[in-house]
Amino acid sequence: MVLARYTSPKPVNRWSLRPAYVGATLAALLAFASVEPALAHVDLRPALVERDAVVDVRVELPRLRPGDPPERLELEAPGVEVLSVRRVPAGPETAWSVRLRANGAPGVVPVVLRAVYADGQSVAVDQQLTVVPAAEGSGFPWPAVVVGAFLAVAVAVAGLFLARRKA
Repeated sequence: MVLARYTSPKPVNRWSLRPAYVGATLAALLAFASVEPALAHVDLRPALVERDAVVDVRVELPRLRPGDPPERLELEAPGVEVLSVRRVPAGPETAWSVRLRANGAPGVVPVVLRAVYADGQSVAVDQQLTVVPAAEGSGFPWPAVVVGAFLAVAVAVAGLFLARRKA
């Protein structure tokens, strides 16, 4: 068996991918340049609260207007009792800890967050809070466990008494 050896590389017709790479790069740059930056958003956590339970909700507000951050935060919602509001140290945004109790019916509740500034002006932002029904019972049936344990001990004592009597 004889193998043929090439003395020089054979010419190959290749289409250059450079124009395709340049086109894809320009299209990606154009797509990124035409996108608007995402604006900061209001964050309300947790957005799900249990009815009649006292819950600490963290509210993060972006910079809503130029100048100093707001002095206080007011929260208004039907069926929601605000117990306390305090500012929490955060980065460029303002963060608040709101202790509240949801007394209203379960469901989605509209919430108005009003940031009040030193000059008396305010900025209102709409959010939503979901109220779920309160959990029923403690979850673990302690009375049934105690009664069951007592019955098991009583049956064991009766069995020992009867076994001893027969012997």
